[in-house]
This record gives sequence, C-alpha cells and structure tokens, in this order.
Amino acid sequence: MADNNNGRAAELPLTPHPRLRQLEHLVGTWRNDGGAPGTSTFRMGLGGHYLIQEFETTTPRGRRLSGIEYVTWDQDTQTLRSHLMADDGSNFTYTYQVDDDGTCWTWFGDKGSTNFFTGRLSLDGKTIAGRWQWPGGGFDTVSTRVD
Repeated sequence: MADNNNGRAAELPLTPHPRLRQLEHLVGTWRNDGGAPGTSTFRMGLGGHYLIQEFETTTPRGRRLSGIEYVTWDQDTQTLRSHLMADDGSNFTYTYQVDDDGTCWTWFGDKGSTNFFTGRLSLDGKTIAGRWQWPGGGFDTVSTRVD
C-alpha cells in the first residue's frame, strides 16, 4: 500500500470509490465481546472517502488500548485498505473484503496473510460473529450494534 497518492493529485476522484459502500453496514457503535472486549464506533468521513473507526479495547493479554483507523480504496492494491494507529504506537495496515455471500474478511497487512479475521453479519444487521486467527492462536468474537 502506498503511503500517499501524491502522484495522482490531478486525477483523484470527486466521489468515494463504490467499493467503500461494502463497509457501510459497520456505521454505528458496536460492543465487542470475546478475546478483545471493548467498543468500536464507525462513521463515514472526509466526504465519504473514508470509513473511520474509533475504538477502545482490552487485548487478549489484558492491555487497555484505544485508537483510530481510516479505511479507503487503495488504487495501488485495488483493495479496501486501512491505516490503524493506537496509543501504544501501533501503525498497522489492514486489507478488507466482503464476499458476495456476506462473509467479511480483514487481513493484517496484505490479503492472504496468516493473521486475519473472518466473520458474518447477521441478517438483521445487529451482530457480527467471527474469529481472529493467527499462527499459533486466535479468539472468537461477537460484536453487537448498540445504537
């Protein structure tokens, strides 16, 4: 993922990339239960070009953590990519994908990474049940819409 799109300044779109709509179901506040309990609030921002998440969580190792994430269309990788920054100095990238059957994927770094989340949004749009998985570990999680 490019750190910037400076070279494309003259050709940046005036409207958000249509693939970003695949993540609109996340807009709102969610209570996260399971291996990393906490809350996440998502909103569309900056002209609709970004899905913005603000979160507070307790990691599986018991550490309190808060941060912000910006998700947008990445022209270089042709994927929905994010930058997540947290109060422990984290500056991570993630790749998002929503399959036609409603399965949601989030990879730590690039698509296909062995550190990933897969889950499914309930038919009523009020819960997301899934699992974070990485070599040697992982945890189940359920996120419930609270707004």
